[in-house]
Amino acid sequence: MVKDMGTFTKFFGSGDKKLQERADELLLEISKGLQSASAKLCVGTKMWVEGNIEVLEEIKDEIIQLERETDARKEELIENVLAKHAYLPQHTQERHKLVRLMDSVVDTSEHAVRIMWLGRKMKPPEDFRKLGKLTWTCTDLLQDAVKYLYSDFEKCVEYTRKLDKVREEARDLQFKILEDLYTGSKRPVSEVHLFIEAVHWIVKVAVQAEDTGDFLRELAVKSS
Repeated sequence: MVKDMGTFTKFFGSGDKKLQERADELLLEISKGLQSASAKLCVGTKMWVEGNIEVLEEIKDEIIQLERETDARKEELIENVLAKHAYLPQHTQERHKLVRLMDSVVDTSEHAVRIMWLGRKMKPPEDFRKLGKLTWTCTDLLQDAVKYLYSDFEKCVEYTRKLDKVREEARDLQFKILEDLYTGSKRPVSEVHLFIEAVHWIVKVAVQAEDTGDFLRELAVKSS
């Protein structure tokens, strides 16, 4: 737990301090959950490329469980903190949007690994391994940005800008994979279709991490 809460508390306003402390705990737990889900997705892409279906299945099940745990934390935050007026209305809306954006990263990680599982008997392009790693880096940077939202808005913004650059790399790699599939692949149409779906959902994890980072940056600018 970050000790220096001054900047964050100043921004989000006065209210029930105990509820706000619980909200801070839940928010950090959700940020750790999204990073963990993306890290597992990264390993999952590696296992898929290597044909290690047994480990891929374990990762799929772990991400599904993480998604359910994150949903439970999100609901606790909404029903037991935000609904009890722990913050002023505007700050409640901002906190709700932030949690919803963070939760969407975990949801998309689950969707991506389920698509990969559908193609478990297929051999995906090697670039999927790198794509998974770039996505993981995006969520790692997002977790740091959330952490510094509490104590150092400048660092928070710095991490969101780094996130933007990595997401651009992921997008570039996405189109390289798509070009290879469309123009140079002799794979069956069913495989090409599934790989295109998988690429879309893996990159969407990075895009949603970037969307969350953009919102953090909005909060930081408002407070500066």
